[in-house]
Amino acid sequence: MGFFCPLVAEKALKAVVSETSDKVPLRTHDLHRLASLSGVFDELNDEHLDLLDKLNPLQIEARYPGYKSKIATSMNKKYCTELLKETEEFLCWTRQKLET
Repeated sequence: MGFFCPLVAEKALKAVVSETSDKVPLRTHDLHRLASLSGVFDELNDEHLDLLDKLNPLQIEARYPGYKSKIATSMNKKYCTELLKETEEFLCWTRQKLET
């Protein structure tokens, strides 16, 4: 969960970047930067911003072995369930951006 939720948000934002700019998105995992590049940063509500704040560190920490044990201690079932729900809502929101 600590790896997949940030990945979903990253790919969703990259889809918006690609759709709105007709360019291949940068090779970055920084969700705030991707939101900025996509032109939707100013449209993000407080819940979206909080989610990106939670997910952004997981992008790096989940990718490198030295950080995995640190993540494992903070990722209990309740937190993961909440993170998954928020990520699903964010994905729905980005899909709406692609449809407009």
